[in-house]
Amino acid sequence: MDAGPQQNDSFADALKPGTELLHGQFRIEKFLNAGGFGMTYLARDSLDRIVVIKECFPSSMCCRQKGNVMARSRQHQAEFDAVVKHFGAEARRLSKLQHPNIVGIHQVFEDNMTAYMALDFVRGRDLLDTIEDPKMKLHPRDVKGILLKCLEAVHYIHTNDVLHRDISPDNILIDGKGNPVLIDFGAAKEEATRASRALSALHVVKDGYSPHEFYIAGSVQDVSSDLYSLGATFYHVLTGEAPPDSQARVSAIAGDRPDPYRPVTGKFPQFEDAFLAAIDKALSVFPPDRLQSAREWIELIDTERRRSAALAQAELDRQIELSISRLVKETNQAVEADIKIQQAKQAAERKEAQRLQKLVQEQQRQRKKTLDELAMLDDFEFGEEQKRARDHSAQQSANQAHDQVNGTKRKKRSLLSRVLPFGILRGTLRGNRRSDYL
Repeated sequence: MDAGPQQNDSFADALKPGTELLHGQFRIEKFLNAGGFGMTYLARDSLDRIVVIKECFPSSMCCRQKGNVMARSRQHQAEFDAVVKHFGAEARRLSKLQHPNIVGIHQVFEDNMTAYMALDFVRGRDLLDTIEDPKMKLHPRDVKGILLKCLEAVHYIHTNDVLHRDISPDNILIDGKGNPVLIDFGAAKEEATRASRALSALHVVKDGYSPHEFYIAGSVQDVSSDLYSLGATFYHVLTGEAPPDSQARVSAIAGDRPDPYRPVTGKFPQFEDAFLAAIDKALSVFPPDRLQSAREWIELIDTERRRSAALAQAELDRQIELSISRLVKETNQAVEADIKIQQAKQAAERKEAQRLQKLVQEQQRQRKKTLDELAMLDDFEFGEEQKRARDHSAQQSANQAHDQVNGTKRKKRSLLSRVLPFGILRGTLRGNRRSDYL
């Protein structure tokens, strides 16, 4: 983090040069600047490296007494404690971010009854000094390069669920190699403001760079909010001034007046229309109309990345198409297999039905055959009986004829032979007594 402009060396509550922090691990070199939430110092660590120290010092509710930071009154004590707590928690959260275009946080600690963070010291100038210096003239290629690296950093913090909330030209440092470094995250200020009524009146937005939702307490702030601020920053880089205040823009639109914002698309021939149009889109008043991710912005302005993204999308589409084709093929095969199984099952059922039908038909045929054979036997016996009857009748007729021809007469039966059966019957009827004829 750069030393930046020294606002007031004689700030009454600033730590004096030579002051040691954290048991001598850090030594203050000089005061750099102060804001509503804290003070910044140039310091050296125990390895004699230059670092930047940020001290949690909400001046509206605290003061320094014998080096310690104290609440100005008892009524401010609880709020002051909450602000210090939020400052330390946010610093620890930001210390986990590791990116070449984001200022590194070495350590978070408490001393003097407040919280501190030790950050990288970046040698260079901030972007505001660079664009306002008449001797400095950024080449369009450099402007595009700086923006792309800023977008990479913003994409990184957003994927880690962090919002910067204070992107502006003075919070982008340009190091000796021309690389941008994001500094001074406003998330801690936002949390501190919510925790303290005494700080809620502080102006934590930057006119021209803050989207209108930053002006409304409790409003929804998302990725597009940071992108608005980044768009405003590079609007300033191109035009030499910040865009109109977002509150004024909202007021004009609500009053059915023209938006005071003047688009940059088509105004700077040294830049591609896609590059300029992306800035205009990022600066849309209402969040749904803005760019919705840093990655989307990168792909719009980086021709090579746009080409790579298109190729990647085409490859993804091809893979999806292949996957769908394979899925359709597998589904068809499965359906065909099911159909074959069903057909085989139906064929087996038909074959079994045919077998049972043939069995029934065979049983019916055997039964008919048996009945026919029984009928034939009955007919044969009846015919034999009829034949025997005819033969007997014929024999009797023949005997009678023979008797008539030969004149043979039957002998008359004797009286005894005629009555004998009757006598036997009579003896029988007499109770088994001996017959009179025996």
